[in-house]
Amino acid sequence: MDIATLLMAHYALSLGSLRGAARALGRPVASVSAALARLQSHIATPLTTTTGNRILPTLEGRRLARDLRHAADLILDLATLSKMPDEAPVEQHAARMSVSLLALSRLLVVARTGSIRSAAMEIGIGQPQLTRQLKSLEQDIGAALLDRTASGAVPTEEGKGFLILAEELETIWLRISDHAGERFRRTSRMINLGSVAPLGRESRIAKILALLAAGWPLHQPHNPLYISSTNAEELLSGLNSRQYDIVFLDTVDVPAGIDHRVVSRSGLSVVGSAKAIEAQRHDLKRLLINTPLALPSLKSGLRQKFVSLSEDILRPEERSRLSFVEIDSIPVIANLVIEHGYIALLPQWAISGLDEKMEAIPLPQTYDMQLSLAWKKNARSENVASLVQRILADGGLMEA
Repeated sequence: MDIATLLMAHYALSLGSLRGAARALGRPVASVSAALARLQSHIATPLTTTTGNRILPTLEGRRLARDLRHAADLILDLATLSKMPDEAPVEQHAARMSVSLLALSRLLVVARTGSIRSAAMEIGIGQPQLTRQLKSLEQDIGAALLDRTASGAVPTEEGKGFLILAEELETIWLRISDHAGERFRRTSRMINLGSVAPLGRESRIAKILALLAAGWPLHQPHNPLYISSTNAEELLSGLNSRQYDIVFLDTVDVPAGIDHRVVSRSGLSVVGSAKAIEAQRHDLKRLLINTPLALPSLKSGLRQKFVSLSEDILRPEERSRLSFVEIDSIPVIANLVIEHGYIALLPQWAISGLDEKMEAIPLPQTYDMQLSLAWKKNARSENVASLVQRILADGGLMEA
């Protein structure tokens, strides 16, 4: 890790733009992007998410932002002490300084011990190697930092100011990178499971994920399981990019190159107010056309089921007359149905014990939702999938 990397990462985070940071520092966008990726890899935690052309800090990115800003200020101060090109802005000069944090740390050891030989013994490297590193550091800075004498090595006047900044920068870096080694080891062992979002506490997928979270440590105590939820489209993309080892999907169509096993099935019903349903129970087409719909996005398996239903019973011109809102949140959809007169397509388990003011029209089995466990065809994922199926079977949550 070097000081230019920390500076570029700070600018990218604070400006929320790789291009903005590149312009401010006079560096290629690719260099800024690589610096941010290098820092995140080194501390083994993501600091940003991407939204369009903007980069946004994660919660951890926000937490570390103050330390990164303080580190950037110290780096700019270090750059002013070094030999700068004529008329070069200090920010652009600092962004090109290939000064490693390791070299700064070793310089601090030399200053503390007062001897290159003693410092080399404490660090555990050869004296010639440490001498070369210090000379390289001074060349990068463009200034002599140590006076070497027969009795030892002492900071020059320029070196004294440099060491004060370097010591403070080292303290900040140690705080930023604290526990990075353990995070990296944990991440390298972690099994990543992606899933469609549970539709509620009583949903099948919520019970499955809870069973896996509780049972996994009993079988794999040294390989932690990380569970995250998103839509079916992003799950398939994450499976192909190896972001996930295994995923739970609510779609029928699974791409080539991916193995899958159906875990459970659920019937679907059109749900709405008793008044709306009773008036048009025997005319589903009319109900869909005349009543506002609350639907998840096209990235979800539930929406794909609605598309199939509408294509089966409505003509193209009738489908164009549908009035709907898209919301990827089943609790919000449920509130639209209960409180605001919308209708929705929901799993039958989700409508058990409906309020007396609500009614449901069950759909034929051809529209049943299925939950599938899917994985790429490789040894690691196949082993994980096998264990997941065994845990679910033992817990009675695996379809025969």
